[in-house]
Amino acid sequence: MAGRVNSGDFTSATSFVWVVDDVNQGSVGLDEAVELPGGASIWGVPQAEVFYVVSSEDLTVSKYGVAGGKPELMGRLGLSGAGISFLLGEKMVFDGPDRGFLFDLNSAQALEIDLAVMEITRSIDMSDALIESADYTFLADPGFRKRGDRSVASVYGTSAKYDRMAGESKVLFFDPADGSIEVKDAPCGGLNYTVEAPTGDLYFASDPFVASLFLLDPERAPAPCMARMAAGQDEPDTTVVALNDVTGSPTGGLIAGSDGVAYLRVLDTEIFSPSAGSTHLEVFSAPSWQTWRIALSDPESAERLEDAPRAGGIKVFEVDGHVYENDSTADFASTTLVRTTGDDAPARALTMPGVTWGVLRVR
Repeated sequence: MAGRVNSGDFTSATSFVWVVDDVNQGSVGLDEAVELPGGASIWGVPQAEVFYVVSSEDLTVSKYGVAGGKPELMGRLGLSGAGISFLLGEKMVFDGPDRGFLFDLNSAQALEIDLAVMEITRSIDMSDALIESADYTFLADPGFRKRGDRSVASVYGTSAKYDRMAGESKVLFFDPADGSIEVKDAPCGGLNYTVEAPTGDLYFASDPFVASLFLLDPERAPAPCMARMAAGQDEPDTTVVALNDVTGSPTGGLIAGSDGVAYLRVLDTEIFSPSAGSTHLEVFSAPSWQTWRIALSDPESAERLEDAPRAGGIKVFEVDGHVYENDSTADFASTTLVRTTGDDAPARALTMPGVTWGVLRVR
């Protein structure tokens, strides 16, 4: 497991990695972790007995095994020579245990990596994936999803100050066999989450950050939306779901549940009502977002759950066939994972310092 602990003013972060036996219960502390400077993310092939840490501080990809319950460094690859000057929102995709791809939209490329020897074998141009009206383009969470022989993900864009969201999104198709990229326009903007229904339909949705911006100034973000791409199709539907209309309040996020159900975050304006001077970050981080449940095939089914409100930030993780989301404190100093799939879902799971940034089954 990886987590990030932010400084008091959120201008810097320190990353930590834990090796745990069970993510469904208990807690971990900083004294049990391996500390890494700056922001870091973890990736890997489940049960391959190794994992990879991408460090934004050192601009490296490090390969780790696990020995005696602790991470053990097995190799390191520098990224500066590949034209990467900073990392933000990177993602990895794997084609077997020894072949991986690091997607970095800041440098508009995907690096193919021979993981057995930790060497970059080629760079794949990603410039067509960039959103021209944005300063930064990001791949959506939780990353690429398999779609036949290819993988698919949406992208969205923001201003450099994160105070505006681009009105458009794109959908990317990636074929790891030959490294080819196909880019298609999405029917609405700000698409930051992807869920696959049991039917094979893919649903893309904007997040509470978009909803926060749109609430304060509709000129700074597109209206929160959800788009579908039907099973067997490679074009999204042109008709989208207006999420705010479904719930009647600022709405975002899309977290998979079981049997075609998903969960949304909806701002409870009776708990937090923005004033004239409120910022989008205050709205986003306010512990005033309620959890709603929605049947993906019937958006009008959305209903509020009797659950404690939480902050708007969402991280989603998929482990052992189950989905987990974060329940973070308003200051993001602590996070409890919540399992959103299974007969007893939602169910509270492991608690850790900071914000959970990655979970991977190593063995």
